[in-house]
Amino acid sequence: MTPFERAISQIDAANAEDPNTVLVDGMLRPSELVYSERMSAMLERLHPQASDALKLAVRAQHLRRWTIPRSSYPLDRAGYHRWRSELKKRHAEWAEAILKDCGIADEVAARAASLIRKENLKTDAESQTLEDVACLVFLAHYASDFASRHDDQKMIGILQKTWRKMSEDGRRAALDLPLHPSVRALIDSALSNGARPIRKPVAFSDVAVILAAHGDRGGECPNATLLSHCASLSERKLFHSVSAGVLRGEPQLEEAVRGALSGGALSLAIYPMFMSDGYFTGRVLVQRLAALEIPVDVHVLPPLGADPLVPGLMLSLALRTTTENGWQPPLTRLLIVGHGSKIGPASADATRKVAVQIAQHSPFLSVECAFLEEAEFLADALTRSERTPTVVLGFFAGDGLHSAEDVPETIAETGSKAVYAGSIGKAPEVRELILQAVANELT
Repeated sequence: MTPFERAISQIDAANAEDPNTVLVDGMLRPSELVYSERMSAMLERLHPQASDALKLAVRAQHLRRWTIPRSSYPLDRAGYHRWRSELKKRHAEWAEAILKDCGIADEVAARAASLIRKENLKTDAESQTLEDVACLVFLAHYASDFASRHDDQKMIGILQKTWRKMSEDGRRAALDLPLHPSVRALIDSALSNGARPIRKPVAFSDVAVILAAHGDRGGECPNATLLSHCASLSERKLFHSVSAGVLRGEPQLEEAVRGALSGGALSLAIYPMFMSDGYFTGRVLVQRLAALEIPVDVHVLPPLGADPLVPGLMLSLALRTTTENGWQPPLTRLLIVGHGSKIGPASADATRKVAVQIAQHSPFLSVECAFLEEAEFLADALTRSERTPTVVLGFFAGDGLHSAEDVPETIAETGSKAVYAGSIGKAPEVRELILQAVANELT
């Protein structure tokens, strides 16, 4: 292999360690590895005669990005900019070290590091090309997912900002991309004279966070987990307010919204305490919010179950439970139990996806799925291997009827050698996921 080929291989090997995954052509692959490959492919399309330094910089732009989480910096706008600055600095340092170790000339390695830091962006043609490539990769591969999770006004603002970052060559290339129809329509709106203005920045202290949930139907204290998360987040005093709003029962979603508005909140961040983007988040929640005709900006975030950090948190909880029971992971089965649904496949699909993600980094004998309302039912999965030590972990957002009663009762009735690790939504670490998700959305 040439030094250039070795460098690309080492960059890919580093990014392949990303515990976060993305589904590509039916396979779950490391997110940053997929991103780097998409960046290189876009550079080849936009500028096939690019220098080695630019090719290496494009490949390493997000090198090991997951190791510096947003939550490691203050969750305000200043903290966001410090985080971004640190990312560019560290990506450049790590990349330059790999390139030199692979035999790349010092001046080429230094040039690649300079490009990753985006130095002289306004005057350096190669630095601008890297920016164009990043914007085009976003439009081609990530904008459609963003559009499915945000309202049109939010997306128009994002696309307007993206457009301003690109050169004329980049903009022409963007218009030639085979974009999803929804993204194409939003770009047209963003570029039209009548496009709605970009949202003005809002201080975290003016944002009311509302944890939206279905509402527990059982348990000793309904919605206890939800209310506990709200109380803990409120104590941080980062936001205007943090409250709970459920679709069924109390505290009602509409009352939470009205309370935030009457208290003077200038923006709302709705965090769905659901495990999938299904019927309740995609239809019921959106319709209930729309009916209120809220006069301030409303940010509806992705649900808890879609957070890329959830699989790692679940694996940690399962391993802790295994150790507490004196079992060894290679001899223990991990059984992820989800709700399932007769309405649609979203719940089961989300459960299976998180199980696959956990299995990629799991030391357990096996990682399997079971459900409460569709096959394979939890009782069947337990009796199928009743003598195998099994840790059951609930893919639930709360600790209501299903988590607090149905699962423990089923384990007891089958007499299987199983212990219940509880619901992932009950874990205190979920609060950090909520904070990071809200901060990322607002900044």
